[in-house]
Amino acid sequence: MSGFLKKIAFISFLFFCISSCKESSNNASANTSTKNPPEVKTPPTSQPIPKVAPKKECEIKGNILDGNRKVVDGKNALVCIVADKKGSHRKLEIYNTSTCELMKSENLPVNISADFPYLIADIIYNKNSHLVAIKGYGAVYCYDVENQKLMDALIPDFLNERIAADASSGKIKHLEVWENYLIGYAEDIGAFVFDLIDTAQPKNLLPAAEFDLSEGEGEDFASLFFLKSQNEKNTYQAIAPSYDYDNFKFQINPLFETPKDVNISIPKKEQGNRFIVLKMKDKNVFAVDMETQKNVALPDQVKNKTSNEILNWLKKQK
Repeated sequence: MSGFLKKIAFISFLFFCISSCKESSNNASANTSTKNPPEVKTPPTSQPIPKVAPKKECEIKGNILDGNRKVVDGKNALVCIVADKKGSHRKLEIYNTSTCELMKSENLPVNISADFPYLIADIIYNKNSHLVAIKGYGAVYCYDVENQKLMDALIPDFLNERIAADASSGKIKHLEVWENYLIGYAEDIGAFVFDLIDTAQPKNLLPAAEFDLSEGEGEDFASLFFLKSQNEKNTYQAIAPSYDYDNFKFQINPLFETPKDVNISIPKKEQGNRFIVLKMKDKNVFAVDMETQKNVALPDQVKNKTSNEILNWLKKQK
C-alpha cells in the first residue's frame, strides 16, 4: 500500500474512533439522567437568611483544655475557658470570630479547688437559643450570648431527698444544652433539668415522678420530666434520662416521637410508682416503666380502661 493510501486509512480509522467515543459518552449521559438523584430541599423560611461574617480560627493566648472552646453559630462569638496565671481553668473569655477581638473576660468562682477545671457542656444543641453551659463540680453556669451575660450559678434540685454515697456524690458527670433547657446527670444523685425559657429567671424543673432504683436506699433514682414545646402550644416532650456507668454514656431518652398534649399532673401518691400512666388530651394513653425508663406497649383493649386498671394490668405483666 502506498504512503498516501496508508494516511487515508489512518485518518478514517481515527474518525471512526472519535465518533464511537462521542456516541458512548452521549449514551452514558442519557442513562445517568434516567436515575433520579436524591432531592435536596431548602428549609422553608418566611424571612431572609441573615448574612453572617465568616468565622476566623482565632488564636487564643493561654492554656485551654480539649472541648473548652465553643463557636456560637449566627452570633460571631467564640466562648472559651482559659487557665489563669495560677493554672486554674476558670477564666471565661468571649471573642468576636470575625475580628478575633476579646469582647469579655471574667473569672468564675474557684471550683471546689483551684485545680478542678470548669468544662463547657458535653453537648450544645442550639438552633433558636444561644446558650453555652459550663459545668462545675456541683454547680452549673450558663453564658447567654444573646444578652452577653453570665447567669448566676444553678444548683441541681430533686423531688426526693438524696443520700450521698461518698465524697464524689453530686459531681456533675454530664451536661447538655437542649435549646432552652439544661439537662444533666450528677454522680449517685441522678438526672436534673433547668428551665431557661426565661433567662432572667432560670429555675430548676423538678421531675413529675421519681422511682427509687436503689430499693429504698435513696442513692439512685429514675426521673420523669416534661419539657414544654416552644413550637406548639400546650404540648410537651417527656424524657427519662439515664446514665450508663459502665460505658460512661448519658441518654436523654425522649418518650414521644413528637411533643404531645399530655396531662402532666401526676398525683403525689403515684409519683414514686414503677409504672406511670400518661393520658393524652386526644384520649390516647402511654405507660412508662420507670425501672427501664422506656415506654410500655399497651393493647388497645387495655388503653380504654381506667388508670388503676391499667396499673394493675402492668403489675401482672412483670
